[in-house]
Amino acid sequence: MSLKVRRLTEEPGIDETEEGYSGVNTVWAVLKRDDLSGFSSRVFRIEPGGHTPMHDHDREHMVVVIRGTCQVESDSNLWKVNEGSIVTVPRNTPHRFTNPGGGRTVILIMNFFTQEPREAETEGENP
Repeated sequence: MSLKVRRLTEEPGIDETEEGYSGVNTVWAVLKRDDLSGFSSRVFRIEPGGHTPMHDHDREHMVVVIRGTCQVESDSNLWKVNEGSIVTVPRNTPHRFTNPGGGRTVILIMNFFTQEPREAETEGENP
């Protein structure tokens, strides 16, 4: 495998159209690889007022706020996190990400699987 450089600003991404998403565009940072079955990563670009659905799943997330402000909701808790923040979302924890601000929010989501991910989890299921 040779070195490859991709520019996030040049990636068109995929607009999330599933129920519960609003104003979210996804770029897969780590494309599907057989040798990384326990890990996946993508970038969410969330427009002002945009959000993911409230959901949970059997994998842990590490989320880095690259740009803007992100509101993270879990059960009855709400956190406002800024650029440079790192959020850990444990397995099976209901959560959602919202952009409450005036500009686009960009977050990097790293998924850690305890078992082989299902196909949908590596190609477009909830973050």
